[in-house]
Amino acid sequence: MSDKKKTLPIILSVVLHLALIGAIVWKFIWEPNIPEHKYVDAPIQARIAQAPKTNPPPPSADEEKKREEKKREEERLKKQQQEKERLEKLKREKELAEQKAKEKAAAEQRAKEQAELERKKKLALEKKLEEEKRKKEEAEKKRLAEEKRKKEEAERKRKEEAEKKRLAEEKRKKEEAERKKREEAERKRQEEIERLQKELAAEDGEFFDAMEGDVKKAQALTELEKLKAQIRSKLVRLWNKPSVPGSCTITIKTAPGGVVLDTIIVGGDDVYCQTGIAAINRASPLPYSDNPDVIEELRTITFTFDPSLKD
Repeated sequence: MSDKKKTLPIILSVVLHLALIGAIVWKFIWEPNIPEHKYVDAPIQARIAQAPKTNPPPPSADEEKKREEKKREEERLKKQQQEKERLEKLKREKELAEQKAKEKAAAEQRAKEQAELERKKKLALEKKLEEEKRKKEEAEKKRLAEEKRKKEEAERKRKEEAEKKRLAEEKRKKEEAERKKREEAERKRQEEIERLQKELAAEDGEFFDAMEGDVKKAQALTELEKLKAQIRSKLVRLWNKPSVPGSCTITIKTAPGGVVLDTIIVGGDDVYCQTGIAAINRASPLPYSDNPDVIEELRTITFTFDPSLKD
């Protein structure tokens, strides 16, 4: 196809040049001869000489036919060239239109792809921002929850410490009151003993028999206190004090000979009650007396286990 496109213009160019050369030759062949004028020594007369008009001989039928054929061929080639140029122009316009359509479609596709890419970037950015916002909110919730937990923990500890201090203060006051009560009872007992001893020493023999029962009672009271002190010492020595604060009061049932029959928890902390019962069982039999009055007094003993026993 490419060789044909190149050959056809060459042929047309050659034909046109041949036609031009033929026309020039034809002019020189058929142009009439102009007669020569002879000049003489005579006055010049102003007259224009005109060449006689002669008509060229009419072309022959073959020549006329050739000219017509040539003309028709030229017309045909001219129309063929024009048609070719028109077709080529239409082809170029079509190719240009197709190229523009392709470029337009490609531009639209690129614009569409760019818009889709921008849309995806926007969605990804929005999603990222939303995720960061969610994480910040969760972190803030955790921080607030942790602060609340710490505050509640601190408040709970503060209340526990306050409660421990209150209980410790109440216990100290109670122990102080009991100590003072015991000391007061001991003081009164000693005063009573001294009073009885003075009365016994001061009375005559006639009152000896009447006062004998009181003296025996005072002697029994002294023995009871001594045995209670021995029992307390033995229980404290065998008791393993817990590492936590607390106390426990236990009632001990005994038989003659100091044998422990039963232990009854009056009230207190479990760990103190358990260690107290264990100490009572290890201490059995407890210190005892043969005096019936003392034995009767020791049948029921109430003892309190608390940290002050080991101080």
